[in-house]
Amino acid sequence: MKGADYRKKLVWNPEEGIHVNPYYREEDLRNLEYLRQPGSLKKPGTAPNSWLICQDIELKNDAGESNRRIREALKDGAQTVRFLAGDSWKPDTEQLELLLDGISLGDTGVSFKGSMYADLLYENLVRLALQRGTDPSFLSGGLGADPIGTMALTGIPIASLENLGTLVKKVLRRSPSLRVIPVNGAMFQNAGATLTEELGFAMAMASDYMALLTSAGVDPAYAAAVMELELTTGTNYFMEIAKLRAARILWGRICEGYGIGAGQGRIHIHATSSTWNMTLYDPHVNILRGTTEAMAAIIGGADQISILPFELPSGKNSSFSDRIARNTQIILREEAYFDRVADPASGSYYLEHLTDAMAGKAWEIFLMAEAKGGFMKAFESGWVGEVVDASLQRKKEKAAQGRLRLLGTNAYPSFNEFVLANLGNTPVPEENISTGDSGHTRLKPIRPFRLSALFEKVRLETERSGKRPRVFLFRYGDPRWMSARAMFAGNFFACAGYEIVDQPVFRTIQAGIKAAGESGAEIVVLCSSDDAYAELAPKVHGALGKEALTVVAGYPDNSVEALRKAGITHFIHMKSNLLDALKEFNHLLLKP
Repeated sequence: MKGADYRKKLVWNPEEGIHVNPYYREEDLRNLEYLRQPGSLKKPGTAPNSWLICQDIELKNDAGESNRRIREALKDGAQTVRFLAGDSWKPDTEQLELLLDGISLGDTGVSFKGSMYADLLYENLVRLALQRGTDPSFLSGGLGADPIGTMALTGIPIASLENLGTLVKKVLRRSPSLRVIPVNGAMFQNAGATLTEELGFAMAMASDYMALLTSAGVDPAYAAAVMELELTTGTNYFMEIAKLRAARILWGRICEGYGIGAGQGRIHIHATSSTWNMTLYDPHVNILRGTTEAMAAIIGGADQISILPFELPSGKNSSFSDRIARNTQIILREEAYFDRVADPASGSYYLEHLTDAMAGKAWEIFLMAEAKGGFMKAFESGWVGEVVDASLQRKKEKAAQGRLRLLGTNAYPSFNEFVLANLGNTPVPEENISTGDSGHTRLKPIRPFRLSALFEKVRLETERSGKRPRVFLFRYGDPRWMSARAMFAGNFFACAGYEIVDQPVFRTIQAGIKAAGESGAEIVVLCSSDDAYAELAPKVHGALGKEALTVVAGYPDNSVEALRKAGITHFIHMKSNLLDALKEFNHLLLKP
């Protein structure tokens, strides 16, 4: 430590608003209240850590194609399916018959997300089940009735919630295994919120539903049973594990407030891999992200898990990416044996403390929402959107500066990758790069956001221009500095899709100038040590300045002013704002 402040040097202060020490010991767990209830985070049943492998399928106009994908998914390892319904999708009898053709409704859990017609959906599901000789009591899955979540995503105020209580009572009578309300906490992290904000807002939404249903005469235990909690898992591995464990602790507190005994109000958690960190370029990295996120979800104790196809940002739907998404979970179960240990995080000093810290901070956010009258009131006041947007802006700034890395996009990009010709219809990355305003809606919605879209817009601009600026890496001088800065500069400009021309070290400045001139490069990046730039940079700029931009890799404090006076104005270094710099170079080089 050499006299340095311990807290500044070794204590991590993530955006979640908690403090993480460099190590933990047994005595750090003595005051954790939830540990006094052994087994409270363990799953009931015979399988120690079982979960359902879910395949998400987007509902489009072709119900027959969706049915083919369902059959393929169930044949190849999926245990349940979830349909992602758009605003215009209406569950009429003919559509459902075609969609669920050949699917045993008594044996397969079928869930819907985003359905605007949950009442009609349930009526037609019951009708279809009876036609096939299946008792409606055997129906399982979910109806996707989430009016509060829909309000948050669309910004359209809720007209009435009376029908929800009626639907819940009807489902409880005829199909007690069917969940009605998915509490969509995942939207918050996918819009830029921190993990504790995601969890706190999800609890506030669930609390609003509990208040609504119990006031409609539904028994609190049954009200808890018809809900499921959807959370997303990102690549912050240990925190995601702790978040899911903390969710059960907080849900237990809410249930206690309604007189539900410990262990009786266990909520069903559906974990989905995140979309905010998925990338359009180098898409196979999304497979690695999905694997890490699946592992966190399993260890955290999720009951059902959806891993998204790695091609999702391009708008494609292929059987291959669906299969990889399924196989990720199958391998973790059948080959890595992740289902063999109940609550595998139990006993870890670090994870137990992290679980408690995450629960404490998320509970603070929950109480703040409750103080504003509950989630709906807090959202209508604009407070929820402000909190999410503030977190999003911090993520944007970190990504722009390269401090929040997205492999293959703003760090270690694939130098010769082109995606423009292979883009699907949706989503176009530029359309999702900000939370936007509410437009014709009265409330500001929570909009999904992919962080990599900030950089993808720049790189796609390069592709669309029909030009590909060439960058010449001028290696000269001290090999230690030269190699490190050449690697840095190559990755820097490759983030915008520029062509990188790398050369061996030049023994003389004149040899380098000659090679750079012959390369036809629009940018010449000087890669050397700080003390060499005072001589090197003016000579190169004097010889090539009219043909190419001279860029210095590094920021030589002692000679910066002299170099600027010599006409050299471009410096790239670890503290550069990567995004702003690439935008500036595109502006200079892609002019018509």
